[in-house]
Amino acid sequence: MKNFDADARRPHRCAAVRETIAAVAVAAMVGLPTAATAGGIEIDAREYKLLLTPEHFAGDPGVRAAEFWDGQLKPIIAAHLDPRENGDSRAKKSFSLHHQRKVSFKDTADCILSAAGFSYRERADMAAGVAPAANIETTLKFRSPDVFLSTTSRFEGRENAKSKLEEDISIAQGGAIRSGYSYSVTQKRRAAQPAISLRTAVEAYPGSLRLLESLSGDAPQPEAGLVSGPVFAELVYSKAQVDLGNDTDAEFDLTLWYPSEATDRRRPAVVEISYSYDTEKGQVDGKVALRGVKLFAALRKELSAWIAPGSQSKTSRALPSGCHEN
Repeated sequence: MKNFDADARRPHRCAAVRETIAAVAVAAMVGLPTAATAGGIEIDAREYKLLLTPEHFAGDPGVRAAEFWDGQLKPIIAAHLDPRENGDSRAKKSFSLHHQRKVSFKDTADCILSAAGFSYRERADMAAGVAPAANIETTLKFRSPDVFLSTTSRFEGRENAKSKLEEDISIAQGGAIRSGYSYSVTQKRRAAQPAISLRTAVEAYPGSLRLLESLSGDAPQPEAGLVSGPVFAELVYSKAQVDLGNDTDAEFDLTLWYPSEATDRRRPAVVEISYSYDTEKGQVDGKVALRGVKLFAALRKELSAWIAPGSQSKTSRALPSGCHEN
């Protein structure tokens, strides 16, 4: 006798199977495991990034951020990710202004840092009505497509420094998805004592000069002067989130860079949307990983007309002339 109940259930099972296959295919597309462990390598966080065409964000930045969340990101999340157990969309909260900073990147005239995979960044708070800070935030970062190299290429910071090993997922020129791994140390430095030479920059990061020497094709000259790339005024809108399940929320950052000398913060030069989540001591639940990468694939598809042409490296747009991020 034909089992009509079983037949009635079959389409639902097939749909669930198709969804699972699609999720696995998306994960395979970026080379990510469905059971996301790093084989003894403890990655602290994973971040997905897209550079967007600045013209879409001309005007009041707070208004543009709210419109982008309500009109683009929330509908994409609702359409492409399964709902939460209570039936609600996985989109949570909304954007609010989190940082107002001046940001710059420095390198030597022959680009010794960027050629070896390093970047040196300085950030200073610049909130309206607030006196210039006595300290600036500096970050030395090493980035490589080789997770083992990034993991073993360690250097230290001074007291209260914060280090992080992160996987960065973006798109290469031509549209292919790529993964990179970065190790960074962030700390404070006296604003009155800026780094003016390679030595004054790296001496605050013990072990970094030795690492730079081992990775450089030409021997670094510690006394070589540092030059700055274009200086930007940075606005970062944060707090909007997506629930990836298993008590893991990824937080979005909408970052807008404006020429620092411009008095009108209505025409950004660089715009990036990113979202990131922390791992649990290097471990990530498989469903969390799949939702994270499914969302990235959905953003690439639905925001294809918004994605900036050329290099997707925000850092490269701020490096000194002639320097490029690897």
